[in-house]
Amino acid sequence: MMDHGERIKLRRKELKHTQRNLALAVKVSHVTISQWESCDTTPGGKNLFALAKALKCSPMWILYGDSENSPTPVEALTPPLSERELDLLKLFAYLPESEKERHMASLRAKVDEFNKLFAELLSARNDLKI
Repeated sequence: MMDHGERIKLRRKELKHTQRNLALAVKVSHVTISQWESCDTTPGGKNLFALAKALKCSPMWILYGDSENSPTPVEALTPPLSERELDLLKLFAYLPESEKERHMASLRAKVDEFNKLFAELLSARNDLKI
């Protein structure tokens, strides 16, 4: 059975975090992450909840490995939004409802145009191979 340090390290690696990135997300030092992973110390209080949030799992799973609280497999997680995507959502939220639909229609039309262009380029490429 794994201890809390092994679970933290396993989940960190599944999410492709370094100890430094995880430390930044949890707002602790990378030494603290190392101490948790080696079971020199145990995360507690607000650090435990920040760690669970960063690792996208439950605090109970980190501490005790409860199978009913097992984390969602990484491949099933929704990727986080980029800064640009978050900015776009914020700007969109400021628009009046009447403008939102107009911009959505415009974006849909642009995506459709790009998809058609891409299909034409693929078709032309395939025709050249023959």
